[in-house]
Amino acid sequence: MSVTRFIGRALLASIFIKSGLDHLQNPDPIVRAARGAEVPEPELAVKVNSGVMVGAGALMALGLAPRAASVALAASLIPTTVIGHPFWDKDGKDRAQQQTQFLKNLALFGALLYVSKE
Repeated sequence: MSVTRFIGRALLASIFIKSGLDHLQNPDPIVRAARGAEVPEPELAVKVNSGVMVGAGALMALGLAPRAASVALAASLIPTTVIGHPFWDKDGKDRAQQQTQFLKNLALFGALLYVSKE
């Protein structure tokens, strides 16, 4: 594996590791959002999703099973994006901020798809 590819994967993984750890340490806002979206067992869903982000992020950062890790991260990003950034329900500045976060997650999703095909 090239140094550039290793650094790229590690940088891509960093947002997932950080977010997963944050959500494990302070799950309440994420659990509330999941509950509001009527996710069954929201506490468990948040723990599982956060664990996937940390675990798969670490695997990707280390270059271990990067294809599987990228697929797992892409799968975890779908509910995170739809539940966490519903810009369509917002107005004004809040809508713009949520739309930016939604689009950022779509870009991350695209990067993960790219890594999954390497």
